[in-house]
Amino acid sequence: MRGLFENTGTFVRFKIRRERVVSSVWIISLALFSYVLALGVPEMFDAPARQALAETLKNPAMIAMMGPVYGADNFTAGAMYSVLMFIWVAMAVATMNIFLVVRHTRADEEAGRTEVVRSLPTGRLAILNSTMITAVIVNAVLALLTGLLIASVGEESMPFGASMLYGVALGLFGLFFAAVAALFSQLSASSRGATGYSFVAMAVLYFIRAAGDLESEIISLISPLGLIQRSQFFVENNILPSVVLFILIVVVTAAAYKLNAVRDIGQGFIAARRGKPQGGRLMRSPLGFSFRLLRGTMIAWVVIIFILAASYGTILPDIDSFIAESEFYQMIIGVSDDFPVIEMFVSTITIVGAIFSSVPLLIIALRPFSEEREGRAESILSSPVSRERYLCSYAIPAFLLSIALQFVNAGGLYLVSATFLDEPISFRFLFEANMVFLPALWVFIGLVFLLGGLVPRFTSSIWAYFAFSFFTLFMGRMLDLPEWLGQITPFGHVPLLPVDEINFTASFVLTAIAVALLLLGIIAYERRDLKQSA
Repeated sequence: MRGLFENTGTFVRFKIRRERVVSSVWIISLALFSYVLALGVPEMFDAPARQALAETLKNPAMIAMMGPVYGADNFTAGAMYSVLMFIWVAMAVATMNIFLVVRHTRADEEAGRTEVVRSLPTGRLAILNSTMITAVIVNAVLALLTGLLIASVGEESMPFGASMLYGVALGLFGLFFAAVAALFSQLSASSRGATGYSFVAMAVLYFIRAAGDLESEIISLISPLGLIQRSQFFVENNILPSVVLFILIVVVTAAAYKLNAVRDIGQGFIAARRGKPQGGRLMRSPLGFSFRLLRGTMIAWVVIIFILAASYGTILPDIDSFIAESEFYQMIIGVSDDFPVIEMFVSTITIVGAIFSSVPLLIIALRPFSEEREGRAESILSSPVSRERYLCSYAIPAFLLSIALQFVNAGGLYLVSATFLDEPISFRFLFEANMVFLPALWVFIGLVFLLGGLVPRFTSSIWAYFAFSFFTLFMGRMLDLPEWLGQITPFGHVPLLPVDEINFTASFVLTAIAVALLLLGIIAYERRDLKQSA
């Protein structure tokens, strides 16, 4: 048995060193985000505003999105915070864990690093075991830091014990998806498959939770997300869901260990789908090949953005009465007597939609540089394909997807508003309100290519800039941040309809900047050596 785990400790130290930057950024960002909102909720919502919000959250659409409302009869700041925040932070923690585990298991196998390590005196399960121990350490630090920061707020409805339970629940939920990712890393034959299956599992469990919260408590308990929400943070503070989730983690992890012990390196239990013996005409060009590789990602994000837009659309019938009773939301959306409340609310939704749309665009823009790091770009560039064509084969799908996603944002809101409202919102207004964000999205794409051309090692820093943009946009009005802070991001120069008029000059300048960044990135990429980032 000792031989199976030999040198685990050495690998744990090595993986913690590898994760010292990436995981630290995740932990600090998630903990500070939780802290800032915990700090702001008691100040910005008085008791009447919280009770008005509780009634709105009882809407079936809101329950499907965020879960049941506990403590609604006396909706304290703590209860409100947990209902609004837990599900979204938990999903972010799960995302962190999926990437962490796949990065150190299946991705290392694909890159050939695992085979080199296994040629040394190393236990068969040492790599997976050290990865899971690293995940435990990362989630434990996140849980401890989050709990302590929330408790430090000093809010009466957020006592120390309940705050620590909240943090522990986040850590356990993240660890569950670390185990899920470990399992799919054994089942799938590729890192892309392991990551995809893990996110599909997260989406399925989310929708099971949503269906259960609307129809049946038993169905909701099948999902770990629905289970852990039954802790009723800052209301009942039940420990039992955390205990049950811990048992599930042990079971899923044991299954991953069992599969890892019997499979060969580089193989998976789910057979890769056989392709055609010969590629079609589309596959004969770099652009067609990239579209083929990105097809699943693009389709998945179109569906996700449509569901997100439609989910927001379902609360439009109640928005007038809710905003009228909440001074906080009047401040957030900037209510004005000159414009209908519903249009001001939609204006805020377009910001959220644009931020979420940025994620797949960055993923696609980063793809050619990850292909380069893994050595796969050489196979393409060694053929009669210029570096310019290679980069453009990823830039074009990113630009086209940006247009599609903003159109889907507008279409999702329009279809739902046409279903639930007697007078649907004008599609032209929705179309314009979403499309004005395109130049800002293009700037983000251009920045990725510039970083990839000049300093490929720091391409991942775009996520820090994205997080900063998200924070200033989403929290700007809430925290009354200086206006100049928002101007640092491309989104800060986008007119928000209907209050602002479309500024063609600003849109043209942003577009020109995006094109310039892309061209400079291509020129720099043509002049540097490949695998400079390695």
